Amino acid sequence: MLEQGVAHRPQILVPYAGPEPDPVFLDVFVYLRPESNGVAVESTILSVIQNCAEYRTGINLIYLANIPGEYIVRNRIVERHYALRLYFGVHGGSAFSPDMIRQFEQYYRVRFDDEVVIGAFEALHRFGWEPEELFKLWVSEDALVHIAGQNVKRYRDTYIVNYDVPALLHKNNAGTDIAVMAFRTREGYFHFFHLAHQMKQKLVERGLLHQGVPIARAVHISRSPFEQLIDTRDYLLREGGMQAEPGDSSFGSFLLDRGVPEEVIRGFVDHPICEFDFGIDVPRDQNLLELCEGFSYLDGYHILQKIRSQLTVPGRLFL
Repeated sequence: MLEQGVAHRPQILVPYAGPEPDPVFLDVFVYLRPESNGVAVESTILSVIQNCAEYRTGINLIYLANIPGEYIVRNRIVERHYALRLYFGVHGGSAFSPDMIRQFEQYYRVRFDDEVVIGAFEALHRFGWEPEELFKLWVSEDALVHIAGQNVKRYRDTYIVNYDVPALLHKNNAGTDIAVMAFRTREGYFHFFHLAHQMKQKLVERGLLHQGVPIARAVHISRSPFEQLIDTRDYLLREGGMQAEPGDSSFGSFLLDRGVPEEVIRGFVDHPICEFDFGIDVPRDQNLLELCEGFSYLDGYHILQKIRSQLTVPGRLFL
């Protein structure tokens, strides 16, 4: 059970009714980043969804909770949610798999050297930066690359892995509450992505988001069935404060019904970097959370059958 202080218990405003057995419906989690203007951003998001033509017939609010920052910090929810990115942010290039190294060399056209491919926390120490300085450090677009879910930023002759993670953790504090919503939609992920574009426009109009800043800076939206799994684990609260199980997720329930063991589902949540063979010039090591963006539950199930191996930190093969 997650720890709860009497004065800092989450408020469940719309209780979760349970997983949906019909895979025509998809569950999408939406929650505010710690730096967001909570109430104003939350009301803007809800207004966009509630004013769309499909609301109540094709999209329904199925969960709403306000989670106190003190509760999040005490239970280390953010650290757990970003555990893999945090690991790479600490260990840098020394945690890269052979294929991640190949992707790095192919993009930057340099030989990989883990002495200069460093984690974000080492970069803070080496250059004397604060977390926000590193996050906002401007570099040209071609100095940035995304490899198996990890962000790399080139600064001079140094390559910084997951440069955004220290700032993300720094913004998470006991005084910052987070609103979490979940919607059940039969319109598909891409329709919800279109709504996200409308959310961004409204946030900009109301001065809650600067023009040119992606909505992801203010709001998280689960973009794949595997993101639904990790969002369910970390932000869906059951009665009594119990942590959600894989079967509480609609996609998790879908996988269980098709014979995927619960411990295997947990393994994909904890270690989503897997090796595939999609052909020449396609990265072999990919992150399930991103690879399956926009997938149906059936597509997500089928992609599991194409996995050749699974990477677990610090590099051991799980399968």
